Amino acid sequence: MKFSTRRLSLLLPFMLPACSGDGAQDDTSASGVASGIGSITASGASAASASDSGGDSDSSGDSSGGGSGDESGGDSGLKFDVGFPDTGMVDEPDPCADSGPDCKCETPEHMPCDNGTNDPIRAIGLNCPGEPQVTASTMGAASAIGTRNNFGQTNTFNPREGAIYAVLGSGHVADLNQPTPFGDNNAGPTHCNDSLGIGLGKSLPAPLNPNGVGGDCIQNPALVGTGDCSNTIQGQFNQGGSANDYTELRFVAQVPADVTSFSYEFAFFSTEWPYYFGSSFNDMYVGWLQSEQWTGNISFDGQGNPISLNAGFLDFKDQGGNLPELAGTCMRQHAGTNWLKTTAGVTPGETITVVFAIFDLSDQILDSYVFIDNWQWGCEPGGPPQTIPG
Repeated sequence: MKFSTRRLSLLLPFMLPACSGDGAQDDTSASGVASGIGSITASGASAASASDSGGDSDSSGDSSGGGSGDESGGDSGLKFDVGFPDTGMVDEPDPCADSGPDCKCETPEHMPCDNGTNDPIRAIGLNCPGEPQVTASTMGAASAIGTRNNFGQTNTFNPREGAIYAVLGSGHVADLNQPTPFGDNNAGPTHCNDSLGIGLGKSLPAPLNPNGVGGDCIQNPALVGTGDCSNTIQGQFNQGGSANDYTELRFVAQVPADVTSFSYEFAFFSTEWPYYFGSSFNDMYVGWLQSEQWTGNISFDGQGNPISLNAGFLDFKDQGGNLPELAGTCMRQHAGTNWLKTTAGVTPGETITVVFAIFDLSDQILDSYVFIDNWQWGCEPGGPPQTIPG
């Protein structure tokens, strides 16, 4: 296939060295990754910090990950191309100039590069060598940000991409490895029940805004930038009253040319279940997107609730303490979701800000955590963000 000069100039910043096959991974074994948790450093354990998360220079991939490279948009919705069929005429019109039926979306190739790193950005599938780069920072206690390569006594929470995934918590990430003692008091768990000493009151760091927009941002673009386009955060956030032990990972990225969406996978866990289920002590996870099309939460359940203790998708409720998925961890006797997948639309070439944030509501104890992995640039058609089982 030959490319028009205009299209090739747009693609050059995102083209990669040749690799073998779609979504290829190198043959570096993950066996060298120590089990347990690593963490990155954020300046100060009790103050907000912003540090470049460029990570180390490790570029080794892994063949054991559950994720597999990039998605294509299939046959439905708007599609974009990177060129046109090879007819021997390099000056033919670009068939995607009018987004016609011959267009085809193509995303940047990806090869996992997280084997052995403790950088959470690489752990989720970003900033690999030769691929589009993002500028990342963290906020919160350093001990509440880390990485894992497994969880529990099954393969349910193995990585979805590469060798490891990122972990954020409203408590110490290392405590996840502390098994809940048999007969532990659910109202005051022995482990994953710590205060990080960070309180935000009734506000969240910009650009996060818990207030709903009172309308549909897709139908009325004028609402974009006025608050939470999902209208999912405000009700439960106001019920809790104050955000505590706030921890975030954020990055700024330029959307690659012709890419129309992105997706990522995550899983949420909380020691607040079962004792405080249905109460105002409702820890919350927010995936925030700041873009031309959307400002607000992009990860929520089928009933329009944020990902929290009181929302849906809690697949593993370990009432009796016998679930193998949570065995050997501080989430034994408590609850968590399975892997969930969020997809959101973006505009090709725009600059977006993404914030992954987790925090306690009303109190500073009984911790919650989120695993994050498998970021992918995609080709989904426009529309509101959605979250489905992974």
